[in-house]
Amino acid sequence: MKKDPIQPYLIASAITAIPFILICLTAMIDVDFLTVIDQNIGQHLYQWGPAPFTTFVQSFTLIGNAQGIIPLTMIIAVIFYYISQKWQVLLWIVFTILVGVGPVVDLIKNIIRRTRPSYVTHLVDQGGYSFPSGHATGAVLAWGSLAFLIWYYFKDKYPKMMPYLIGFTIFMVVAISASRLYLGVHYLSDIIAGWSIGATWLILCLNYFNLFIAGKKASEDEVKDTNLKEK
Repeated sequence: MKKDPIQPYLIASAITAIPFILICLTAMIDVDFLTVIDQNIGQHLYQWGPAPFTTFVQSFTLIGNAQGIIPLTMIIAVIFYYISQKWQVLLWIVFTILVGVGPVVDLIKNIIRRTRPSYVTHLVDQGGYSFPSGHATGAVLAWGSLAFLIWYYFKDKYPKMMPYLIGFTIFMVVAISASRLYLGVHYLSDIIAGWSIGATWLILCLNYFNLFIAGKKASEDEVKDTNLKEK
């Protein structure tokens, strides 16, 4: 019996969606309980560093803003279009990152409509709703996609690079997300929900990549091998 290539991705995406679902259920049952937990944790993470570090965080967090995520996405797309010579890869990168952090997050924000933390002073100007964190979602999508593409195209040349890619991705995701707590513009549950949504969307997009981009490449290689054998 042939193994279903979609099933592992669906299972993984269902698992990564659990934190988001649990947070939403908790908010529906007792939003005050969730807010108290968020505030108790958030007050320990808010502006704990000296002034120079706060200034650095205010600049660093811009990586996750639209002004940062859009150019980063286009740079990744152009580089891996050049490497792969496939326009499908370019479109996949743009779709995965910008649709995930844009329309998907905006839709959820406008459904939930959670206001930003009011128990601390915001250290950066940030409008819109709080839940989920677009920075957290975008960090997972941008740096996760980059790590995957580096692994996919260079794993044969650098087979031992996976731990470094994982470590770098985790660092960037946590650092960008933590900057939002430090600056007082998000609750911890916003961040966790953003990670959950980002991971779920990324896994679903990886499934598409595996089926229609990587799978297409494998099929073309098989045809070439067959033609060579016939000759």
